[in-house]
Amino acid sequence: MIRIEVHGVDEITAKLARMPVELRDKVLQPALNKVADKLRAEVVREIPREFAVKQAEVRSAVDVRRARSGRLEAVVEIFGSARKRGRSLNLMHFLGALQAAGRTLKTRGTKASKADLAALDRQLGFIIKKAGGIKKIEGAFIGNKGRTIFRRVGKGRLPIEPVQVIGFAQMFKSRRIERKVMDKVRADLPVEVDRAVQMLLARGLV
Repeated sequence: MIRIEVHGVDEITAKLARMPVELRDKVLQPALNKVADKLRAEVVREIPREFAVKQAEVRSAVDVRRARSGRLEAVVEIFGSARKRGRSLNLMHFLGALQAAGRTLKTRGTKASKADLAALDRQLGFIIKKAGGIKKIEGAFIGNKGRTIFRRVGKGRLPIEPVQVIGFAQMFKSRRIERKVMDKVRADLPVEVDRAVQMLLARGLV
């Protein structure tokens, strides 16, 4: 789980120094909450652009703790999975193709070529990054009634272990995604502060 806190409030508060304290809170609280909502939307939009996951899955893994009076802090929490537990996803989530007897039995939104599928040779193929193509992991197999990818540890049939990969929190931390999302946050915060000020002006409170 990664916690993202919106910073830079002190600089904006300095710009509002001439306003009564009670009005500053009325400006900063809605502004922070608007930015937190935008941050969540941006995370939900950007992760599926790079990784083979759906927006609905990411959306279920992101929570917003909103700013309130007396606590001018908005917090966005990104969990490892849509169930909000664990730091990573089982590789089953990224099963792209299962090739057996020359026939593709399962696909997950892949445009793999016939050569890619043939190269699997009765193995499992996985798509984690959309631009990465199909990957295979030696010895990976499906268990737990079709819900989990395992692999054997050693040469015997046992023991086995589930194959875990990165979760949504780690996907966010990829350089391109984190930079783009946080750049938008820094750009949106002063805009939302100005908008909140204008709303107070329109109501005659400033």
